[in-house]
Formats: sequence, C-alpha cells, structure tokens
Amino acid sequence: MSAPAMIVGLAQEVPMIEWLDDVWSRAHAVQIVEGGEDRGPLAGREIMAELRDAGSVDTARVLTTTGRFIGDICRCHGGPTVVLRDVAGEVLASAGLHGHGSVSWERSRFRNDLVVADPRALHLFLAGLGVPDQLTSFLAPLADLLNLQEGRPQFRPTGREGKRYLIERGVPSVLHPVLVAATGQQCGELSDTHVDDVRRRLTAATPSATGRAVILLSWLGRLPIPAEAFWGEGVLVRQLLADLALPDIAAAAAETRTGDVATGVVNLVMHSGDDGTLATAIGPTLRQLFPPAPAPKTTR
Repeated sequence: MSAPAMIVGLAQEVPMIEWLDDVWSRAHAVQIVEGGEDRGPLAGREIMAELRDAGSVDTARVLTTTGRFIGDICRCHGGPTVVLRDVAGEVLASAGLHGHGSVSWERSRFRNDLVVADPRALHLFLAGLGVPDQLTSFLAPLADLLNLQEGRPQFRPTGREGKRYLIERGVPSVLHPVLVAATGQQCGELSDTHVDDVRRRLTAATPSATGRAVILLSWLGRLPIPAEAFWGEGVLVRQLLADLALPDIAAAAAETRTGDVATGVVNLVMHSGDDGTLATAIGPTLRQLFPPAPAPKTTR
C-alpha cells in the first residue's frame, strides 16, 4: 500500500499524484458504490462491493491509478463510484468510473481524468466482484473478433437454408427438426410448450448439465449481434440456460476457453445479471483473447 501510484504524468500533475499516494497509503477499505457524481452524498448509496484485505485493496489501487492523465474531464456523470475509507471509516477520496477505463478522481477538485493502462483488467476485476454491467464493454470487441455483426437477413430463415445456419451455430442435430420450422425471430417467441419440447430433446441427447451448458453458451455466442442474439434465437437459448444450475454454467465457461463461450456468457450476464461467478469463470479466456497492450518504451 506504500508503493507510489504508477502514473505517467506531466509536471503539473505531480500534486495529484502525491495526493493519490497519500490517500491510498491511508486506505483501509475500498468500496464500490452505486451511481456517479449526480447521485449526491456517498452516505446511503448501495454498496455493490467492498474490499478490506490488503491484496485486493492494492489490486484496486493499481488498476485505478496506473495510466495517463488527459487534462480534461468526461462530461457525463459516470458511475459506479470508487470510495476509499480510512481505518475509522471516514471517506478519504472517491472516483467516478466513466465508460471504458476512464477514472475521475475528485473531479470537481482536479478536473483531470485518468485513462487507465489496462481497462479490460479493471472491468474484469469489478465484474468478478459482482459490480453490474462491467462485462458489457467486452461485447463489441468480441463481436469484431468473431465477426458477429449482423447482416441480412437479420434473423435465421426457415427450411433448408435455415438448417445451414443451425449447423454453423453448432446447434445439435436433434433440435433441427423442430427449429427449422420457425425463423430465428419466431424462436424468440416460442410458447412454453415448444420450449419444453426443445429442452427435452436436448436433455435426452446430452444428459450432462455441464455438457448442455457448453452447447448452449457456444450457440448463444455464435448468434449475430444484436437482433438474433438479443431478440431471436438468443431468447430461446437463454430460456434453456435458465434451467441449469449456476455452478454447471460456470464450470462449462471455465473449462471451454473459446471466444464463442465467452460471448455467450457476456450475452447471458447482460440479460440475467451475475454475482461475479460467471465473470470469474471467463476472466482467463477474455485475458487470453484481449491481452494488455505492451507498455510504451521510455527514453532517457
């Protein structure tokens, strides 16, 4: 905790760096609370995560103080907010999180946002703590990496052409007879009876809950974004995943380190939330797919 904050700054930023070093050296706990600068006093806000052990506190310090200042501030109110508290529970400092990897320490005082060095590590860390909406920032990079941007048609068609899409998406052949009769859009509107039929067929073909989770996450992660993934077949797949226990889904995600499965988890979490279990399960996959950028070379 006594190590200086690792920030690449200019001469005029030295006071802010020294201030950060001081408040972090006295921090006993780190809280992540709801809302940004427009939510008023910190007291009374929902605490979404709290860190007290030295290792976690130091990880939070590194992730939120390593980077570069931009000499300006984001005009949005940001959120959630990082709060540092001393041993007596008094607030030492706070910082609003602004979008992808931007941290605003005491914005009204310093007016100098920090773009963190490893934004994906920061969002994964927060997601692993159960802070909502942190995995969302991975959706666009995953869509680019896996070429999931939708084209035409937006939704899978029926019949023989539709079957080709099902094969490409890794949908088990046992489900083809019932699915080819409906478009992708109609799959998002199936009755409970039809969903039960799909569920029974899949369970009979793949009795293992973890095995079904792998199939479903991979299927969900191959759907074009946004229409099919969010409102078409994606609805059906999420209904099927809802029957599985969280440990089985987490095990499937941790053991099957593919971009498809990681994308499926992000899609699922966006619609049903996560206490950090699924974020932790796909963390290694996302770090492998999106490694941190190399540090810039320094000159003497």
